[in-house]
Amino acid sequence: MSLSRHHTVALAAAGCMSAVAITDAVTHGLTGHYSVFSDESENWPALVLSAVVHGLAYVALAWVLLREGDRFAATNRVARATRWVVIACLGVLAAGFLLIQPFLDPRGGYDGALYETFGVLVGPAFLGMLLGSMGLGLALLRSPALGIGPRMLALMLPVLGVTVLLGWLAPAWAHPAYLETTFSFGLALLGVRATQPATRAAIASPTAAV
Repeated sequence: MSLSRHHTVALAAAGCMSAVAITDAVTHGLTGHYSVFSDESENWPALVLSAVVHGLAYVALAWVLLREGDRFAATNRVARATRWVVIACLGVLAAGFLLIQPFLDPRGGYDGALYETFGVLVGPAFLGMLLGSMGLGLALLRSPALGIGPRMLALMLPVLGVTVLLGWLAPAWAHPAYLETTFSFGLALLGVRATQPATRAAIASPTAAV
């Protein structure tokens, strides 16, 4: 399977971000405590590394959504509108994790205007990104225009259900890392193995390729 550069970069970034998230989830599941990458940690270098990994991953995923714009031209209105919502949320998250989070030193306590700004920006954007990605997957599920990515994104719904169930049965293992991993690889795979042309000219004139 041949991948475009933006897909290769996004998949690598999704893998790094997921590794951080899954490490935190497994650490909490086994020990009851979060890893050095969590906000509860006072390991500032690890927190900065985590912030940079997340920020660059959000940039890479937004790049995929922007580069695959021509394919979205062949999809429904809901998918086209949701794409821009997810891009906006990814942009806000990238700015928060690259420009604010690295300067929040936990050793001095999380307080002050900088921390409040980070919370105001990142909280709603993270929720919007997850819900938007899930909606994008469901809206594109029957469309061949975006390849295998929508199927991965649609898995967010059962993954959410399993996470909620874990919250009842094994609370220590309930963690947003599972959703984060599913959505990141889903976005990174948008356009991979697509069966429709990616050019506006071909979309406008289906007979052009005949």
